[in-house]
Amino acid sequence: MNIIKSLKLDFKTQISELGKVNNDKISDNLIFVGSGDSYVAGLMVEYVTDHKCMCYSPSDLSNSRFKDDKTYCFISVTGRTKSNISIARRASESGVNTVAVTMNTDSDLARACKSIVPLDLKSAATPIAGFSNFTTSVMTCFQIADIKVPIKFDTWQDSGVNLSHKFLRSTTLTDRLQDMIIFILGNNTLYPLALYASLKMTEFFGTTAVAHKLEEFCHSPLFGVKKSQQLWILGQKEEDINQKLSRLGLKLSYIDLYNQDFLSQLFESIFFIQNFMLLLAAKYGYTALKYLKMKKVLKASSDIIYSD
Repeated sequence: MNIIKSLKLDFKTQISELGKVNNDKISDNLIFVGSGDSYVAGLMVEYVTDHKCMCYSPSDLSNSRFKDDKTYCFISVTGRTKSNISIARRASESGVNTVAVTMNTDSDLARACKSIVPLDLKSAATPIAGFSNFTTSVMTCFQIADIKVPIKFDTWQDSGVNLSHKFLRSTTLTDRLQDMIIFILGNNTLYPLALYASLKMTEFFGTTAVAHKLEEFCHSPLFGVKKSQQLWILGQKEEDINQKLSRLGLKLSYIDLYNQDFLSQLFESIFFIQNFMLLLAAKYGYTALKYLKMKKVLKASSDIIYSD
């Protein structure tokens, strides 16, 4: 099966499904917990709410006390992530309010929590966790945090597609994507997007991609960058930083994603990253995701994440 072709269809069809996602606010005091893409979805809520809502990975809470005035929302498409289930059980047993945000309402995670918010994804166009799984998670988390999202997905996707073509034209690439080492940088709401981009570059192409907050990167990681490595800056009118870093002779690509409406910026950026992955896959002739071919690594990863 051509997974990339399935993901391309998933990319296009997700905008009609997103408009059907409908959830009520559940609390003013939410703490989101998740791993991978789910962590990114929760982190987006944290930044959009100016940190009123918080987001942690399960390991952050392994030795923490739970707060009685908070509702803990455990995000997992499959509901099978071992660390999420363990923390959810402990949180429920402590007496705090726990919610499973998952597609699998019959999962161990769902049973570990006191209530469930289903990820309402009716028509996934790919046999793996695709683009629509992520955007549905984002929409669901926004809605239960009382963030109102206007139905502009077609417009936002068109803008994201245009941005992805622009970035492809301006980016210096190597002959083999899996040989690249990239630092992907973004401040504020674009830091979760940088993290999302790093996850997709790794999954799609086996690229070494590391996300940093743009400002923090300049405090120390910058000193370890080699001339053969690349910097991708997801900018918000930060051309001055781009210019200063360019003088160092580094392989640097900058794209300005600023939009005065933060939700427009966020969704345009999500669609930009998703379509950029598809453009790179087409350019380099990929028909499958790299991580699915790495059988030994995939088994080790799955054993760690899912096995008891």
